[in-house]
Amino acid sequence: MSNRRSQLRAGEVIVFEGLDKAGKSTQIEALSGSLDPATVLFAHMPSGLTAFTQRVYEVLESKAKPESGLAQQLAHLACHAENMPALLAAVESQALVLDRWWWSTLAYGWYGGSVQESGLSEATFNELIQSIWSCIVPSVVFVFLAPHQTDENYASGVEAGYRVLMKRDPDRTVLVPSLSPVDTHRMIMDELQRRDIITSDRPGGRS
Repeated sequence: MSNRRSQLRAGEVIVFEGLDKAGKSTQIEALSGSLDPATVLFAHMPSGLTAFTQRVYEVLESKAKPESGLAQQLAHLACHAENMPALLAAVESQALVLDRWWWSTLAYGWYGGSVQESGLSEATFNELIQSIWSCIVPSVVFVFLAPHQTDENYASGVEAGYRVLMKRDPDRTVLVPSLSPVDTHRMIMDELQRRDIITSDRPGGRS
């Protein structure tokens, strides 16, 4: 029996953001299983789509990562910049689903990290981020702030930082409630339909 896969409108950008261990990966996997793969590109930032950024991400997640918080975030931004041509190309013909984008850089790097201690101003840090990301505007940002497991990267200020960012862009932001995985997926699909991001269903998938 054939499954039916939803299609996303070309040019739509869906972002999953929030705390680690809060259910983002589970919901991205569920969304991937519900969508026609021909209509969407999934990308995790900063590991991205290139061998270079995947290697850098491995270092950033290991004991070999830089000790400087600023150096860590600059490495993240280098990965973002390296992947930008592929992300922009995807938006030209497909939808794009991002597992993290620049909000993570601010939440974990500025509000909950040590970038401030480097002496770099918030305005300069933001200007650098926007020089990379200003060309991609999300259709909706799903924010997960209720961790189901202990987040080893959590620091005081991270959640507060996300809430500041949400207040700056309330129309595009959806705070994901603490629900079961099935109910959360249903809520996300309903929200995509409400925003007219999903265009239709068509037969597809595996038998």
